Amino acid sequence: MSKKIISVLLAMTLALGCCSALAENTKHERVYVVTKPDGTVKSITDNIRLENTDGLEELIDRTMLTSIENLGGKESFVLDGETLTWQAKGNDISYQGTSEKTPVILPIVHLTLDGQEISAEELKDKTGEAVLTISYQMTESLPVLAVTVLPLPETGVSDLKLENATVLSEMGRQVLVGWAVPGMDEKLELPASFTVTFHAEHAELNWMMTLTTADPIDLACRELDERFDMDAHLELDEATALLTALRDGTELPETTGKTRDMVPKITELNDGLTGLDEGAAELATGAGTLADGAATLKSGADQVNEGAASLATGTDLLSTNLATAAEGAASLDTGLATLIENNEALNAGAAQLFAAVLATANQQLAASGLTEAGITLPELTAENYAEVLDAAIAQLDPDTLKASATAQVEAVVRPQVEANTDTIRAAVTEKVQGKVLEAVLQAAQLEMSAEQYQAAVKGGMIPQEQAAQVETAVQAQMESDEIQAQIDAAVQEQIEVLVQQHVTEFLETDETVAAQLQQAQAGHDSLVALKEQLDQVNTFVTGLKAYTDGTAQAASGAATLNSGLSQLSEGAATLNTGAAQLAEGASALATGADTLSTGAAELSTGAETLHTTGTTVMKNTILDAEKTAAEKLLPYVESDLTVALRIFEETRDAAGQGGYDLRPEEMKTVTVYIIRTDF
Repeated sequence: MSKKIISVLLAMTLALGCCSALAENTKHERVYVVTKPDGTVKSITDNIRLENTDGLEELIDRTMLTSIENLGGKESFVLDGETLTWQAKGNDISYQGTSEKTPVILPIVHLTLDGQEISAEELKDKTGEAVLTISYQMTESLPVLAVTVLPLPETGVSDLKLENATVLSEMGRQVLVGWAVPGMDEKLELPASFTVTFHAEHAELNWMMTLTTADPIDLACRELDERFDMDAHLELDEATALLTALRDGTELPETTGKTRDMVPKITELNDGLTGLDEGAAELATGAGTLADGAATLKSGADQVNEGAASLATGTDLLSTNLATAAEGAASLDTGLATLIENNEALNAGAAQLFAAVLATANQQLAASGLTEAGITLPELTAENYAEVLDAAIAQLDPDTLKASATAQVEAVVRPQVEANTDTIRAAVTEKVQGKVLEAVLQAAQLEMSAEQYQAAVKGGMIPQEQAAQVETAVQAQMESDEIQAQIDAAVQEQIEVLVQQHVTEFLETDETVAAQLQQAQAGHDSLVALKEQLDQVNTFVTGLKAYTDGTAQAASGAATLNSGLSQLSEGAATLNTGAAQLAEGASALATGADTLSTGAAELSTGAETLHTTGTTVMKNTILDAEKTAAEKLLPYVESDLTVALRIFEETRDAAGQGGYDLRPEEMKTVTVYIIRTDF
């Protein structure tokens, strides 16, 4: 075994066995196993180091091992049944023993040649397409990390195709390194074996080394447990209850976990939407009443105008009607003044609504995973939301992301393909040389193919002198710049074809890339929908501002009308001297009343539209959006997240039970299997 291979094995052993930094006394196991390819155990030696962190005078261990031997010192021990007591005197203890217990994991070798099962010994005398599969036989449901190292012979192995494996090269020697994570839940879709396909030509496979341990998985699970600052089951239950209530439109439940601040905000938003819609309904009713009063005022003004024509006989009636008109104008002025008092509150409410919607949108964006995907968004405001969301939508454009993924994959694939340039050039050169040979044969009036000519030369049918002339002619053309340029072009063309084939195959088969592109598409669509929703709210707020500005203008006009009618009523006493002026004023009054009636009718129509197509639609849209979001999220919470939590807890509990020898009561056990398989 070369020093390089020994270094690789040692580094992997240290990496697998030293993953955890434990403060308590620890039992470190190195279980050395020698097996046959079918998993039959030939020998087992368990090398144990008891880490005496507390410097105890006496260490108590539990073991099933026999033939126990102290490896690190002269400390004595007493074995009483399963209890092994060491007189440690503050030192670590290193010892070894043997056992007939079957290891929790054993590598199994399955080798075929041209589809038929074959042993490594038989492979030495064979040639063909070989498939080597290394799987892992488990005696317990224990998640482990397994790494297998197989030195490849210097000759006899070519055209390697790897799955869950790689090849390391050093000074002309190649080492196959494969990995798997057997014992994990099938839903995680982690590899439980690895496969290598190669062309074998009297290949000699001698041995492989497998390193496996559950400690890194146990460490990761315990680290996650320490970082969780919440009761995961409680959070899932409360999230399910909240989403169910949103979906069904029922009262939101009280929660104590991460959603406790969300519930009152959603309730406040929904109550605000209902209140705003009810206020808009009241506004529409009041505007209708105003329109009816304006129509009455218009009718009265018409009567005033008609009465002016019969001034001589109706001065008393005119005075009465003018007083009535003045009272109506005063009522109109008062009503509009009252109405505009609410303008500021309406505008403030609309701004508050927009701010609440933007706050909800910011919360959703913060939890959407865009930051983890490399997209950082500033906080959305009424002024910048359109620009920010348009920029984010552009970043998540599926076509752009796919083009980027293609470029990244090509950057990896191209060097791998170009590494085989010599092989490609050899094949192209051989093909071109055949065509050049046929051209030379045709020029020499030898009507035969390259294959026929080669057979004739071997059969002695072609004189040696003529064959030498043909060989010289072929070699001269092959060395010409034209032929070399053709070969270069063909090699480059073949490289490009292989690069594009591998890139296309990777993008079409790699589930991670497909999932990321799907997630990008979903994020793109969600941001587009969010922008459309915010545009609707912005349109409403802008329309409401225009409405309040209109009511303020109407109030100003009503005050002017009230003042004019008061003056007209006071002038009724001088009617006899100003009949002509009164007729003109009555005509103007009729015109103004008509304009007022038209404006009041338009105000009534606008207020009704604001209610039916504005606040009501907005309320229903947001409530429907809450329901839709809940319907989409519920399956993930009830199924995916619940399953994920179950898998994590089962993996955590199982990983913590790894170990070959018996586990002491007060010690943590870290076990690494080092398994040599002789072919």
